[in-house]
Amino acid sequence: MRNEYTPVTVEQIGAALTALGFLGDLTAAEHAEYAAQFSDPGIARVRLVNALLGLAQREAMLADVIELDDENRFAALGEQLKAVDGWDNDLAVRMAFIGWQVYRASIPLQLVARDPNSGPIPVAALNAAEGMHSLLSMIGATHEAAATGDIGAFAPYAEELKRGRELMRAAIENIEIVLNMLDSAGL
Repeated sequence: MRNEYTPVTVEQIGAALTALGFLGDLTAAEHAEYAAQFSDPGIARVRLVNALLGLAQREAMLADVIELDDENRFAALGEQLKAVDGWDNDLAVRMAFIGWQVYRASIPLQLVARDPNSGPIPVAALNAAEGMHSLLSMIGATHEAAATGDIGAFAPYAEELKRGRELMRAAIENIEIVLNMLDSAGL
């Protein structure tokens, strides 16, 4: 595991993808040629890192079909968080990573919810995901205050808490639309 925060290079990411069989047998020069086609070298890096992330997520999804007890399920999550330097004693770091995962998961929902023909369920899912992202950001910031009962420490976060509440409320309202339509139809 890497403990420093030096980003891996396009060539390193490409080599990992090649080793996993995703890019065939591309050479380091071919990876560099790929990166050169973008106006910003960071674009190639983002695209390749996301391809690698997708492969890892697919493997995790396929591995998750095995039944695990709570101890092993949490240990597996712990391995993921250790790999991103997020499993330390800092709850804010852990919640920031989990919030990032929720945000990333909501990106496809953003695309679906923008379609006027998608209906209220994708919009409800997007509202819930955005609300969860908002609330996760509060956990690390307010955990100690909650444990000690220091309600005044929540004051700087009031607007974000209200935003989270409104997003969750919007999710419920969109679910109610569907339930009301079912009731109206006698279903």
